[in-house]
Amino acid sequence: MFAAVLSLPDSVIEIGLPVAGLAAWTVLYAITWLTVRPAAVTPAPATLVLPGEEPPAVVSLLANRWRLTGAAAEATLLDLAARRYLELRQPDADPRHTTVHLTGRAPDDLNPYERQVFDRVTERAVDGVVPLTALGFADAGRSTAWTKRLHQSVLADARRRGLSRRRVPRPLAALLGVLGGVAAAGVAVGSWHYVTRTHGDRFGSVAAFLVVAAVLGSIAARDSGERDTPAGREAARRWLGLRGWLAGQGSFAELPPAAVAAWDRYLAYGAALGVTRNASRVIDLGVADRRQLWSSYGGRWRQVAVSYPGGLPRYGQALGWIVFRALLMGLLGWTLAGVVGNLLLDSATGSEDRSAPWSGLLAADAVILALVLLGLVLLGLAGYLLVRAFADASAPATVTGEVLWHQVWQRHSSDDAEGQPINHHLVIDDGHSDQLRAWIIPARIAECRVGDVVTARVRPWTRRVVEVTVDRAAPGPAGSDVRR
Repeated sequence: MFAAVLSLPDSVIEIGLPVAGLAAWTVLYAITWLTVRPAAVTPAPATLVLPGEEPPAVVSLLANRWRLTGAAAEATLLDLAARRYLELRQPDADPRHTTVHLTGRAPDDLNPYERQVFDRVTERAVDGVVPLTALGFADAGRSTAWTKRLHQSVLADARRRGLSRRRVPRPLAALLGVLGGVAAAGVAVGSWHYVTRTHGDRFGSVAAFLVVAAVLGSIAARDSGERDTPAGREAARRWLGLRGWLAGQGSFAELPPAAVAAWDRYLAYGAALGVTRNASRVIDLGVADRRQLWSSYGGRWRQVAVSYPGGLPRYGQALGWIVFRALLMGLLGWTLAGVVGNLLLDSATGSEDRSAPWSGLLAADAVILALVLLGLVLLGLAGYLLVRAFADASAPATVTGEVLWHQVWQRHSSDDAEGQPINHHLVIDDGHSDQLRAWIIPARIAECRVGDVVTARVRPWTRRVVEVTVDRAAPGPAGSDVRR
């Protein structure tokens, strides 16, 4: 079989075999990823009865399609108050003035993540009291580590109860790793064939195999999150029934954290199920999730999911830079395809006929073919960028709505602790969807703030705001933060 492979044309072995192996592995990985997605759950009929013994943090996992958010910590804090380990007191009409009091009850029977939240209160308390809004972390790194440890404990509890499992089982991940080694072998064979034919260093083939196998193996083995189990789906169904009942109580979403004294564990489970707007807005343990924001724009309170652009160089960029990069890309593509490719073809075929460029392409070396192909791809991509940039400049859009999130995204590099801001993330709710995508606004025009109702002129493809007008300023002093 190996001899049959070596009898194939050079281009097939050196380019086709590696590309086919990597493409096949990618397709298998994508199919696996789609197959093991958490299943959708149909809620049970609305009910006012607590339908199970699962802690609120675990319920938060089930209610959010097996993904943990900041609601896990919020719900656990409220549950500790409902079970009298803590007491929440609101001295006036403002729920942000709520204080947390230690009741003296020993936390001996708390599970690990409940104990972690209890210990955070104890750590911050002075004479047994701490303002509710003072429970957050000043250090982002410590907040991240604390949240990660909490989420790991919740996941361990959910798995112990049979309600959750790894999204990609270990045997399947191991199989994908083995198949990644097969794809890496295809890359190594193509590399070995090329260096043998060109009398190069064969160590490169070994290095290619090791690098590709390691990369694909690490992708296969990484933690891809959680997914449902039959018991988990049934539990989620029951708890979503409770959410239906709580959401139907008109005043429930406006209850402050201190209302736990009257509503007992219902308020904790309401936070886990995402129906306690007011309480969730006040509680901040340093685990606020900017991907889940509250909005009242349009006349009713609702929670919206937000995605943030990233990963592609066009996001937030001025069109001049995109055009500049496209021209450079086109120049490089033409150099590879039209200049270097032709010169190498002339050298390989001995032809000097300039009237028929690329005339010897069909008989060309695999490396020459790859260079020409790369050049053509770069030319195509450059053309695509130019067309999209022109369309973005020619057809700007207008978005009117309330600012839900406004935060620095990029800064100038500086020797100081913080450089000057360059761009901000801006989330505008126009009231039409519960799925929003952030815009990028340059710092020089980022005059709006959270709570303002604005009209923004935007470029949809680059997600860049080019002009913003405040139609109605948010109540309260300028610079106040009214995020969730």
